[in-house]
Amino acid sequence: YVIDMIKNDDILLSVEGERIGQVNGLTVSDMADYSFGKIARITCTSSANDDGLINIERASRLSGKIHDKGVYIIAGFLHGLLSRKKALGISARICFEQSYGYIDGDSASAAELISVISSLADIPVNQRFAITGSMNQLGEIQPIGGVNEKIEGFVKICNVLSRSRKGFGLIIPRQNVNNLMLHSTVQA
Repeated sequence: YVIDMIKNDDILLSVEGERIGQVNGLTVSDMADYSFGKIARITCTSSANDDGLINIERASRLSGKIHDKGVYIIAGFLHGLLSRKKALGISARICFEQSYGYIDGDSASAAELISVISSLADIPVNQRFAITGSMNQLGEIQPIGGVNEKIEGFVKICNVLSRSRKGFGLIIPRQNVNNLMLHSTVQA
């Protein structure tokens, strides 16, 4: 059903080209006794302002406590990196596009940070890549759960959306490499 929605552009995703403030994150959906991975379009827009980092899911009451914590960690990292002597003076709004349900977990915090930096610096992100990873306030990437489902879901969706069917990449925490048990059709 999700694949059909993607094919029909009911769910908008990009796996080709470059976009400013847009990153392909990876999520896992659990349906009773079956779980599968999929791409989540994460976007950020920014402007000169003093609002700081705004979690659109939280403002809409669709964000869980762990996701909220991940966004606060991103804010802590940015403040520690960029505003030691002077206020940041920015407003950055992070959103999981086309998510109409509850969002939780912190495994997208690395992807969210990249969307923020891309938006602030006006630097495009290659859409042929997806990223998953939790981060701490020091900028260190931490392992995540569901890595196999996320990778297999990404590959499946790329094969549906892309004409070239090659040249895709995933960025995962190095600590998760030992957890990889991928289907033979996904292994490269």
